[in-house]
This record gives sequence, C-alpha cells and structure tokens, in this order.
Amino acid sequence: MATNRERKDAGFRTGGAVVVALIGLLGLTTAPAVAQPARKSQHGTVVPDARPRAVVPDARPRAVVPDARPRAVVPGVNGRIALRPDGKVFATVSDSTVWQWSTATGRRAGEPLTGVTGAVNSLEFSADGRLLAVAGDSGVALWDPVTGKRSAMLLTGHVGPVRSVAFSANGQLMATAGDDGTARLWEPATGRLVHTLTGHAGAVQSVAFSRDGKRLVTAGVDNTVRLWLAATGRPIAEALTVNPGPVYATSFSPDGKLLAASGGGNVVRLWNPATGEPAGEPITSRSGPVYALTFSLGKKLLATSSGGDNTVQVWNTTTRRAVTAPLAGHTGPVRALRFVRGGNLLATGSDDGTVRVWNTATGSLVGSPLTGHEGPVWAVRIIPGGKRVVTAGADGKVRLWRITGKPAA
Repeated sequence: MATNRERKDAGFRTGGAVVVALIGLLGLTTAPAVAQPARKSQHGTVVPDARPRAVVPDARPRAVVPDARPRAVVPGVNGRIALRPDGKVFATVSDSTVWQWSTATGRRAGEPLTGVTGAVNSLEFSADGRLLAVAGDSGVALWDPVTGKRSAMLLTGHVGPVRSVAFSANGQLMATAGDDGTARLWEPATGRLVHTLTGHAGAVQSVAFSRDGKRLVTAGVDNTVRLWLAATGRPIAEALTVNPGPVYATSFSPDGKLLAASGGGNVVRLWNPATGEPAGEPITSRSGPVYALTFSLGKKLLATSSGGDNTVQVWNTTTRRAVTAPLAGHTGPVRALRFVRGGNLLATGSDDGTVRVWNTATGSLVGSPLTGHEGPVWAVRIIPGGKRVVTAGADGKVRLWRITGKPAA
C-alpha cells in the first residue's frame, strides 16, 4: 500500500506548481535504448506504496521514446495524489483545498473541494469512485467527488493527526491510521466506527486492505507490521518484524497469498496473510535499505529497490530468484515503483529527479529517462490501461505523462 512509513505519501509541505506534461512515447525497434545522463540527485522522503493498482496486461513488451513538453502550469499542491480507479481523474491538495484533474487533458475536473482544516496527510478514492476520503490533522472528511458535496460527518475518533486512509474493495469499510497508536475501521456510508485496532506502540503510519478486503495491514513507528481481520478487527498474528529499524514498504500480492514488507536492512520478508506465518525464505536485496516494493498484477513478479546502490531488482515470487540483472542507471535512491501492462514494463521514480521505464524480461532501459522534476520523485501512479503515468515530486509539481507505444518490429 501502491507503507509511506516515515510517511509523507508522496508528501511534502512546500508549495509549488502542478505541471501537467503530456509526453508522446513513439515506437522503436527492439534494440535497447541508451540511457541518458541523469540529473543531479537530491534527498527526499520515503514513499513506498502498499496498494496494488490495476493495469491491463499486454503480452508484448513495447519499446518507447519519451519527449517531454509541459502543457500547463496550474496552482501548487502539497504533493499528495490519489488516482480515481477508472483512471479518468486524479486528485491533489493545495492549501487545504482538494482539486481534481482530468488525466486526458490535464485540466481541472469540477469545482474545488473545500472545508478541510489543517494539514492533509492522505487522500484516497473508493473503488467505485463515488467517495473521496481526505485524512489530516483534524480528522477524516468524505466527499462525493462528482457533486463536490462533503458529508456532514467529520470522522474524529482518532486523538491527533490521521496519517493514512484506505477503502476496502467493496467500499463497505474504510480504514484509518493515526498518531494515537490505533487504526480504525469505519462504515463510510454512515460514519459509524466499527472497530478500533490496538497493538502498535506509537503512531501508526500506514494502513491498506488486501484486494479481497478480508484483511488489512498496518505499519507503525514501533518498527512492526501487523495483520488484521477486517470483519472483526482482531489481529491475525503477533507483531511482525522486518529488520531492525523502520518499516518502509508493505504490499499484498494481487492474489492475496503473500504480504511483503521491507525496511532499513536488505531483507524483504514475505508472510502468509491468512496466518501471519513466514511464506518461504525471505528475499535478499543487493543492499539496503529497501525503500519501495511492488507486485505485478499479471505475473508473479515483485520489484524491490536497493537504497545502497540505487538499483532495482525484479524477482520471481515462486522461485525467489532474480528475473534479470539489477536495473541500474538511477543516480539516487528509488522511492517509487509501478509495474505497467501486467508486468511487462516497470516504471521507477528516483531522488535523481527522473522516471525510467524498464523491460522486465530483459532488464534493459526502454527509451530515455523521463525528465522534468527538479528534485526527488516520490510517487508514481499508473493509469489503468498502462498508457499514462502520474508522478509527484519534491519540487511541488505533479506531472502527467502519456505512454503510447507501438508494437516492436
């Protein structure tokens, strides 16, 4: 969940501009492209994502070449982005106001959603796109993103800021994580508190549901991961530990059979979400910390970043073996990972300010790096269909990229 666990969920407090860049990626031959020099790197905040996103599988890897041309500059945001599941709209936050933008045109979609007080820490659409939850220092607000009407309810059960919010796949439950050391389950239709999940010793930084909505995972500043039954709010197992130190990323596999988590060391641990028992041997990355990880939807692949050498590794989750040589080229740590087109491609965002697209079968860079961010790239979101990407960075900008490749010759 795409644990944001130092967390600012692609977040930063500074202002800036949203730059919407529509970038045509033209077809090439199958010859690997030569990587262009990366921009000077800067340090940023860890932004792993625990929630798998749907993409459309495509059996043929494609070769593409980027050509960046900014199309619009619009008001600044705090860097938090949420993508509506149908891929038509993404939401951003600026000065406690939520704005929605068309992924097709980069223009505003509807009226601004106002009424939030204090800092916004997380925002998320429900699976059907009918609700948008905004979590912040003052609680959680719910909107109808189409009409712009906010629910009269402000969910204020947490004592202190709410750091993360997530919806179950059927939309019947919403989970929140707060600085008060609890996660909470709500009925979004009524605002009723269903369960309070206790056990973390300190703030809970992230929460995410499995794709079937039966389980959820939380990660806290106590350096542990916890699994819960959504129906009862009861723990599935004792606290799970990844490595000594903070938890940086957690993710359920799309089939719900694995939970992966990483932290300050170079080990990625996998558990059976139904029992909390280890699921085979852990995966050992080239170097730690492992800032980000993500599962593919169409293939049994897991991508992990290696903070020590700025590389990314793609693993077969059945054999626990690397599929290719490490994906090398970034000059700063990789904070964001997303598979594209069912796992044929992988998009990576780094502190070096670039986004890169890789062929997961060969490990080669596809086209040239996508440049434009003036600082670390903290979030990458793949729009369903696998043809467009939304990125957020430390420069206070959100960029929209178009990926339209033709079949390789």
